[in-house]
Amino acid sequence: MPDPAGDSPATWTTEVASATPPARFRYARVMALAVLLVVAVAVPFVLESYWVFTLTEVMIYAIATLGLDIVFGRAGQLSLAQASFFGLGAYITALTVDRLEVGLQFLLVIAAALVAGAAVAIPTLRVSGLRLALATLLFGELFIWALNHLGNLTGGTQGLVVAPLQVGPLDSSDPVQAYVLVLVFAVAATLMTVQVSRTQFGRRLLAVRDSELAARSVGVAVVRTKVAAFMLSAVLAGVAGWLYAYIVGFIAPPTFDLFPSVYFVIAVILGGAGRAAGAWLGAAYIVLVPQAFTIIGRPNQFPILGGAVLIVVALLLPGGLVDGVTRLARFALAQVGRAQSGLADRGTP
Repeated sequence: MPDPAGDSPATWTTEVASATPPARFRYARVMALAVLLVVAVAVPFVLESYWVFTLTEVMIYAIATLGLDIVFGRAGQLSLAQASFFGLGAYITALTVDRLEVGLQFLLVIAAALVAGAAVAIPTLRVSGLRLALATLLFGELFIWALNHLGNLTGGTQGLVVAPLQVGPLDSSDPVQAYVLVLVFAVAATLMTVQVSRTQFGRRLLAVRDSELAARSVGVAVVRTKVAAFMLSAVLAGVAGWLYAYIVGFIAPPTFDLFPSVYFVIAVILGGAGRAAGAWLGAAYIVLVPQAFTIIGRPNQFPILGGAVLIVVALLLPGGLVDGVTRLARFALAQVGRAQSGLADRGTP
């Protein structure tokens, strides 16, 4: 991770420009994204309902992971409260499903997430690293305590059943419709996070991550940047929770305790911190791999494998799985380019 302690904004701009991929790779990336989008649209019409639901769950977790990637992957603030923000959106949905119209309910989820994000960020502005992780963990534990001890409201350990979302022709109990609904939100969340990285705010996030002292020295409002990062992260997690409640139809405290928060952190690190594609890869890992172990009858072995994979990726691919995929793509394109050059040379008299 570069240290910008002595760098100027012009230097950062130069570094960003130098990291711009070559035209051939940019074209290949655009084509790959187009193919992925076509495949994503076709998926619910060719797969069985179980796998459609599973991929829908992957997209929900990808939205929440994209949120954590903003505050952790880009701003460098290690938060263990993401599952709590996720749960906040889910429980607000469950408690208001028969009381509010969908539009007002959605706005309430966003407003509550903004307040919760600020409530976590402001008291923890002076701490970082593991101390910040412990402070955010305290918020998460308080959230779980409230869910368990306000049983008359939250259902306690028994959880709550949530009726499907039904608006006009939309019915979230239908796997295909649920998939398309979540896909729209997932694409929107991805585009938003990608756009954030290209803005002045995104550059401020990176400056805060690399060195708060250096960021302050060049005029970055560190406090406002960190609070805004937490709030934006909480909003994405809250929206993911809103979708989760409607799609899954049942919520309970264990879904939002410490372990899911740790899994979100693993997803960011494993996929590739600061990369939207990394959040998707990480989300796919934390959803699909545990299910695979459950299918083969060895669910308790996933944490062991998860730790081993995380260590291997950290050692061999510091940029995460997305970095490995990018390297393979560049290598493949280079080989194609060499092959084309060789054919052209042979055809030259």
